Amino acid sequence: MIKNKYAAFTIYMIVALAVWNLLDYLYSTFITHSGYRFGAGIDLGLPVVVGGVVGYFLFLRKNDD
Repeated sequence: MIKNKYAAFTIYMIVALAVWNLLDYLYSTFITHSGYRFGAGIDLGLPVVVGGVVGYFLFLRKNDD
């Protein structure tokens, strides 16, 4: 387990961004049979926002247990 919560959050954000784009690539290639097109807003902005919110609740929020 990573002791530094900010390092864990950063690693989580990188993995979330990579998995999001991998799943988008697989969906575009195998399900819709269209070419994968990278868009900065939808392929960078949206995963960063979603990953940031989820990562905040998983790693950065103080637990009052």
